[in-house]
Amino acid sequence: MRTLLYLRFENAASARNGWAKLLPLVHATAHVTGPWFVGRGLRPVGKFPDADATHTTFRQEGSIAGYAIFAILGLALAGHYGDHSAPLSGLTTYGLGFVAFGVCGWLLGALFGSMLPRQRLARAAALLSLDEIIMIVGCKSSEKETIKTLLYELGGVGIDEHGDFLPHLRWT
Repeated sequence: MRTLLYLRFENAASARNGWAKLLPLVHATAHVTGPWFVGRGLRPVGKFPDADATHTTFRQEGSIAGYAIFAILGLALAGHYGDHSAPLSGLTTYGLGFVAFGVCGWLLGALFGSMLPRQRLARAAALLSLDEIIMIVGCKSSEKETIKTLLYELGGVGIDEHGDFLPHLRWT
């Protein structure tokens, strides 16, 4: 399982130093991805890699939930309205209901999830001063303490963290 770490740096120079320290770890056992950077109001920071919407919103969680809900709805509708005259037609009806509704739910869930910012991150980004930057780093969950210690030594302050696969959903 992977974890995304969110850290605040006081200025661009300390963020750049943290970035330089993380580069050797990209292909090492920690499997570090990123880092990505956002500034005040979750806006991109010049000369730094931009964060994706999956890093700052609930887009992934919304797409997973949307797929599950709509796929079950598709199965229920296929069972109620579907053609069950032959085994192959029933299987086709259930399969199409599951896949078609699931994909529609995945798209709608991703759309609605991308409208919901991660509240703790958005709050921290709104309170940033002009020089402060937020760094987002992905790593293996087993290596997150090592990465946090390394970045804390360079002046990073932890804001939040979450796992990629079905994380604990914090809406507030």
